[in-house]
Amino acid sequence: MRRNILAFESFDGGSHRQFRETITKFSMHTWRWITRPPRGWKWRMAMSAQEMVDEAMVRNVSKPDCIFATSLTDVAALRSSLPRSWRDIPVVLYMHENQVAYPTDDARDASFAFTNLQSILTADLTIFNSKWNMNSFIDGITKILKHAPDCTLGDVANRIRERSTVAWVPVELPRENTRVLHNSNMSGRKNSACPTTIVWPHRWEHDKGPEKLLELAREHTKSLNLRWIILGEQFKVIPDALKQFNEEFRDQIDHIGYVESKGEYWKLLHKADWVLSTADHEFFGIAVVEALFAGCLPWLPERLSYQELLPALVKNLSPASTLTRNLTHSSKSINSAILKHLYMAQAIPATNRIDALISSVL
Repeated sequence: MRRNILAFESFDGGSHRQFRETITKFSMHTWRWITRPPRGWKWRMAMSAQEMVDEAMVRNVSKPDCIFATSLTDVAALRSSLPRSWRDIPVVLYMHENQVAYPTDDARDASFAFTNLQSILTADLTIFNSKWNMNSFIDGITKILKHAPDCTLGDVANRIRERSTVAWVPVELPRENTRVLHNSNMSGRKNSACPTTIVWPHRWEHDKGPEKLLELAREHTKSLNLRWIILGEQFKVIPDALKQFNEEFRDQIDHIGYVESKGEYWKLLHKADWVLSTADHEFFGIAVVEALFAGCLPWLPERLSYQELLPALVKNLSPASTLTRNLTHSSKSINSAILKHLYMAQAIPATNRIDALISSVL
């Protein structure tokens, strides 16, 4: 049954925006979004709830069947800001990230973790984008609350689990997502005269591990005959490691920089043999999932969300390891196993699951 959903996105950029556009396109429900620009995330968590409700009222938005918000929104503040007659409308919260496990380069302010907690306990249903996201938040907030004086919240971990579930982010594939797959051997086992291309698809920030990228490039570029495609959004401050990478490996780089066109982006993914992540955190990993859908083999750490995004068959692989391991599976069979495993991340089944979860609280 089609429902009218009023959705609030307080940080409409990057993966948040991609999620908004994809779910709106493929959902059976009718979505009306109120958004805020993707900057000043701390201000968004503190102020956006009232701002967005005010905007909805100015627009004379009709009373919806469901209210949907994402994780940089204070849902408790949002719900209390709604017109009195709207406060019994079911609220669904989608957790793109959590402020317990998110790595920072400065001192952690626990107030943002408490905002997440209040949001989860206020919503009728919370959907995390991965098991890692949910478990890291539960483990982290439980540890933080052990320091709270006279805390009477009870079994917070169980309270969160009872009102939460997991649904992967819908990832839209291009209409023609085809590539020439290697017929028999892993790309890392190609003749040494034939280069192996690695794509690193992350935004250029400290939490995506550019220092580790530089370290791996120095260790393997020459010995494994690697070429590089560096993608991802750039900001005013570029990490020194990426500047150094560009200087040292200029002759081995096929592309470096952000690609605005999604078509050109997918063309570059299809040119790569492997996708590399050096991230210090990954709550889901849309860019990596896109590369896997494009046929890249996974050079990924066995931690964070990658633990659930890969079938057991393909964990702990890398261009270096395949030179010495006795692999019995071709890259084609590995790609097939990955695509089967990631079925529920494809746009239509992923959106159908979220639609059904929303309907379950109405």
